[in-house]
Amino acid sequence: MADDALGVLEVSLGEQLSGLRGVDVAELPPALLDISVQRFAVGGEDVDLVAPRDWEQLRHEEGGAGRPVPYWARPWPSGLALAAWLAEEPPAPRARVLELGCGLGAPSVVAARAGATVLATDGAPDAVAFCAHALALNAVVADVAVVDWAQQGEALVARGPFDVVLAADVLYTRANVEIALRLWPRLLAPGGVLRLADPRRAGTRDFLAAARATFSVVSRRPDEDVALHALTPRSRGASASG
Repeated sequence: MADDALGVLEVSLGEQLSGLRGVDVAELPPALLDISVQRFAVGGEDVDLVAPRDWEQLRHEEGGAGRPVPYWARPWPSGLALAAWLAEEPPAPRARVLELGCGLGAPSVVAARAGATVLATDGAPDAVAFCAHALALNAVVADVAVVDWAQQGEALVARGPFDVVLAADVLYTRANVEIALRLWPRLLAPGGVLRLADPRRAGTRDFLAAARATFSVVSRRPDEDVALHALTPRSRGASASG
């Protein structure tokens, strides 16, 4: 991307991030606005993502300010794998799609491109700003919201139900697993599906084992670095053998 176009992106991001953080643009970490646009081929489609150029420097600056590690600021393999899956098997046009922990937003971009009605959420306000810019850069329309699904699950339930719920590499703590088991079934519309991408974490294994009581689970790529899981609610009275 040309320098002048990157400059426009930096200005726009600076305005949004300063508003979300409640600080002047000059007070933002320099590495947060030292951005690049990265193009990824996912499932035969190109997706452009906006990301801080030097993640290690951003982590250093955020740590020095006492802020959390900005895990959201990298294009992680699970998010790209979920985006590729959506490109290969897109949601139906006008399907209501919720992404939890959207990060830089690749899955939401692909779902919106397919014509779905998308709500991209993340507990990190910075992530939501970057995701919004990725959606605009890819010329697709979706809603974005700062939502910590561990703390604001009821607000998400009120926005639902959703035909498709997306999550990539979010079950990295036991607390997240326990909340997901309680919350995620309540987010889905009848006949809905949860699409989960995960780098074979122990938490996901535990989640799937417990979820089989109420979900039918179909897994793909179980022997690769990122596994994909489709979960659909079981009808009442169905066995848990699937």
